Amino acid sequence: MVQVATRQDAPVTSRWVGFHVVFALVAVVVLLVPLADTGVRVLALVVGYNIALPIVARRTGDDDLWVTWAALAPMSVLMVLPDWFLSAVLGSIQFPNTGSPYIGTMPIFMAGMWTIALLPIMMIGRQVEAARSVVSGFVAVSVCGLLLFVAAEWFAPSIPLWEPLDVAQVAGVAVYVLLPELALCIATYALVRGVRNRPKIATIGGIVAIPFMYLGMLATSYQFLG
Repeated sequence: MVQVATRQDAPVTSRWVGFHVVFALVAVVVLLVPLADTGVRVLALVVGYNIALPIVARRTGDDDLWVTWAALAPMSVLMVLPDWFLSAVLGSIQFPNTGSPYIGTMPIFMAGMWTIALLPIMMIGRQVEAARSVVSGFVAVSVCGLLLFVAAEWFAPSIPLWEPLDVAQVAGVAVYVLLPELALCIATYALVRGVRNRPKIATIGGIVAIPFMYLGMLATSYQFLG
């Protein structure tokens, strides 16, 4: 397990910003040009991201970027389980067949999608924390995470990646997922920023535990808000 740096006295690099700007432009082009099924194109983007980002981090010497990805990548694979539960058991979400291979009811690209969603949020938190304070870092992660996931829930059906089914919605956004997604961002930031201060086995435990915490919160939130 690669350890995540928490040296907040050192300047936080911003190479990740340029990488994500380029990736966003590439993603727009790939999604707009119908050279293959949508699911195949999304899968190619997810695989490309998770190959290119660690290469860029290593070649530019951006240790923060590298270790944050190293913690998030295995967790992203486990994040398939909560979405699988929502689609196969609760029936509160549907993943249209867009041509991607599946794991149960899940398009396989979802195994890497969470890295793409969470990594920029974590890097924003690290940068804000380095510039201001620990509390500011967590506030930045909370605000940015909530905004990103609201946007993702709103845009996803139009691609289409997924869509909510028979649940309470506001402007097309499923209400019950928002609090669990906020908690997910906060817990993940606590995980990645504190790795050097805990035993490796504890970090591995956190990587495994967070997806199950998220699953439990989704089920509870669905019970009261779904």
